[in-house]
Amino acid sequence: MPSPKPFAQILCDPTGTTESLFGLIDTALAAGAKSLFLLACDANGFTPEAVDTKLRSVGVPVFGGIFPQIVSGSRTLLRGTIVCGLPVPATVETIERLSDPAQDYLIQTRRLSGRLPKGSSLVTLVDGLSTRISALLESLYEALGSDHPYVGGGAGSLSFVQKPCLFSNSGLLVDCAQITALELPIQVGIEHGWQRFAGPFFVTGAEHNTIHTLDYRPAFEVYREVVEAASGRRFDDTNFFQLAQGYPFGVARLNRTMVVRDPLLREGDSLVCVGEVPPNQMVYILKGDADYLLEASVTCAQTATRSSGRGVLALLFDCISRTLFLMDRFPEELENIGGHLPTGAPLLGALSLGEIADAHRPCLEFFNKTIVLGILSQPERPTV
Repeated sequence: MPSPKPFAQILCDPTGTTESLFGLIDTALAAGAKSLFLLACDANGFTPEAVDTKLRSVGVPVFGGIFPQIVSGSRTLLRGTIVCGLPVPATVETIERLSDPAQDYLIQTRRLSGRLPKGSSLVTLVDGLSTRISALLESLYEALGSDHPYVGGGAGSLSFVQKPCLFSNSGLLVDCAQITALELPIQVGIEHGWQRFAGPFFVTGAEHNTIHTLDYRPAFEVYREVVEAASGRRFDDTNFFQLAQGYPFGVARLNRTMVVRDPLLREGDSLVCVGEVPPNQMVYILKGDADYLLEASVTCAQTATRSSGRGVLALLFDCISRTLFLMDRFPEELENIGGHLPTGAPLLGALSLGEIADAHRPCLEFFNKTIVLGILSQPERPTV
């Protein structure tokens, strides 16, 4: 019996040139793709000047992003591009000015309710270096609620310089959110594996993604005391991000879950994180152990594959800082995930700056240092 035809056409180029990107787009369109999901590495150096004209000429919906690394099957690419040609159309909506404190995202997200197909799965991508991501997600969930499942992540560069990073039919976009509706069911898994280590601490001063004070003391002073004592290393002698990646914050939720926040850099005595940390919250400092993180990847895959539908495509958003922490053991994480995927469901995705999902939780979250895996499926056709 012949193998079933793949659901999606996945084209991969390891060179990261614009010419190869354009060629893959043309190949996917010639094969009949009704929408295009694009993933590219930041090292490609794609700019609006180089790619916008081509993107604007594509006659089907385009969505996707530029990430520190991308994933195709069991391998990661530091340079290269993936073009996924989907046989279903997509509805792509954009919300701009994702760092603007004057923006009312609830007004904008409510307008989406009449434009997105009911029950569709929402691939939600954001500029990972924007400062009001959580505010946007709160508004999106308030407007649309649990009528849609969500999966996605933050695009951007490990240079932490904000630049255009989301693909669209209008070209490359910066400081935006992109919500793409696909009329396919999805099952989502979310896990991180980080353990409580110190705290709790009370966030007595914070603004957007910057923590100013913990327990009424300068945030960096508190953080330095804990991390230097635990690690035996000093921030004065070590790159901040290299040391901090093993000691993220955990924001406590009422349901006893922990949302991880990654400290990116120090600004004076304040700490800048990926994603917002609201004031008047209890936070912990977490610590990583490779075995616990890898166990989490198994649990995530098992959760995402609990579905009655026929899995046709696996979308992975795995935090880039997990790669930096696990180092030569990171391939084990991809092996753990790949080993649990349904037959015929190829894996593609990104090592991202933050991850997005709800997975039937009471809200839509922007995670850090977390694995989000979504299995798109086609429901089994009823027998006649």
